[in-house]
Amino acid sequence: MKKILIPVLLFILTGCPGHHYETGRFPKSVINFEAVNSEFDDYNSTAPFIFYRYRLHFSSNRHSGGVEFDVVGKNMFIEWDKDKGSLSVGTDPGEIAYAYLAPILDSINTPCNELGPHWFRYRDEAEYPETTWIDVVLFANDCNGDYDIRFVFNESQGYEYEGVTSITGKQDVSFLNSPANDMYPSFFGSDLFYFDEYSPYLAETIEKIIFSSDRDGTYDIFEIPLLTGSGLVSALEAEASLTPTKMALSSDYDDTCPFVNDKLMVFASNRPGGYGGFDLYYSEFRNGQWSEAKNFGERINTEYDEFRPITLHYWDFENTLMIFSSNRPGGKGGYDLYYTGISQKVE
Repeated sequence: MKKILIPVLLFILTGCPGHHYETGRFPKSVINFEAVNSEFDDYNSTAPFIFYRYRLHFSSNRHSGGVEFDVVGKNMFIEWDKDKGSLSVGTDPGEIAYAYLAPILDSINTPCNELGPHWFRYRDEAEYPETTWIDVVLFANDCNGDYDIRFVFNESQGYEYEGVTSITGKQDVSFLNSPANDMYPSFFGSDLFYFDEYSPYLAETIEKIIFSSDRDGTYDIFEIPLLTGSGLVSALEAEASLTPTKMALSSDYDDTCPFVNDKLMVFASNRPGGYGGFDLYYSEFRNGQWSEAKNFGERINTEYDEFRPITLHYWDFENTLMIFSSNRPGGKGGYDLYYTGISQKVE
């Protein structure tokens, strides 16, 4: 009997081991995202969730040899090895799963400059059947002389994204634009959380658009309500009479590139008290208002320019990933994309 029990006991103890590293952690160090960078300027990224992969897209002047900026895209992955406790962040050369996204990217680019893309994938039950998904991309270009915020959108049928049924070309978001430069739109809603890649976002969770503009002389961060009762696309197409409000966290200097993820806003500013050039700052939405902006500190900021941050939270990580651009030495050339972990965790 003992000869039987001992092997069984050993199997119970050793045959079904658990993972050693259940929860991942993004690194404190700032890492050059070499897989996506070029010798030219690469910045202004955004990344939506698409199942276990992300579609990272950003502005780059690589296609014009350093002249005009276009929006370019890569398939991005984040993988945490629960046995080894190791992190992998990179790009997947395969394009099959996201082939339907290529036309909407192509439709954005013009001989002008395209900057600050912001992608939002959702199901809008007010306008479309349950099996129809909408991809909306907001961005800014300077075809009119100054930067105006525009958008394109497509429709795809079914949960397997069998195909795009239509692509609607560039349209102005007229209530955001002025004779000055208006750029870097981002959505905010008290229940809008870029987290669960398996659940669809609902357009009605969007309460405001937050963006930057130099309509008052320097770049400030503005907000404006977005009424989505008739659908997100209809709201963006509307001739709204509302006036954007300058947010209290703006300074007398240039505050730009806001990106909002639930109750965390990150942005770039050249206000005094930083480490040189543009630094990255954050603000948290608490008790119905945004907190005073805080500098991310010298771990992230340098005497050079840090620009256009975005945040991603992944379900089995204990902290948040921030991707941003910088022209610090040591990159491939010009502005490069970098990533690092931050403790400011969206909730």
